[in-house]
Amino acid sequence: MDKNTVYEDIRRQIVEEKFAPGQWLIERELCETYSMSRTPIREILWKLTADGFLEQEANRGFVVRRLGLEQIFEIFQTREAIEGMAARLACRRGGETFRATLLDIKKKIAKANIESDPSLGIALGRELHRAIMSAANNGIMADINERLENLTVLTANITKRSPAIEKASGDAHLNIINAMLQQDEEKGEQLMREHLRETCRNVVDQFYPGMLEVSSSGNNK
Repeated sequence: MDKNTVYEDIRRQIVEEKFAPGQWLIERELCETYSMSRTPIREILWKLTADGFLEQEANRGFVVRRLGLEQIFEIFQTREAIEGMAARLACRRGGETFRATLLDIKKKIAKANIESDPSLGIALGRELHRAIMSAANNGIMADINERLENLTVLTANITKRSPAIEKASGDAHLNIINAMLQQDEEKGEQLMREHLRETCRNVVDQFYPGMLEVSSSGNNK
């Protein structure tokens, strides 16, 4: 295997939680698994760290990133800023190809049984968000969003365990699509921001019960 293939395979296992959050990746074991020497394995692990999937601890090695409450807030705050503006720009700049893509995704969401298959909701949501970012046609924004997507994948590992969260996201996506089809820049941005804010609240409420109130009270001090 070449380094890119090994990188993608380890990344896939992290995304699928075969390498679980908090799990240590042992270089010697990876070398044996992929029949690769230590130097290229170490380079792959550093790239996974730079891309946000791993964390490195001095004298201990590499561990699969586990998102804490504050990191989840920061991810969604950053997404709101970037994807809110991307929605506005996509309304302005998106052409007929973009509109056709929106209509196709809208049909898929309407037919999908997201409550019984939350992972399908995640896939359709990712397709929509990527289409919007592409239509925004802002290279710097796209570069920043590419790294942010790695962290977004880790939050998706949380939401896929909640059909209710993904169902709410599916409804929000339909509203966003409708605003896009109407080329309503203000509404498109507003709905995107509200969708990300609500998803963040739902994640915290369900998987970190009581912590939203604690964090809010702490920020008000």
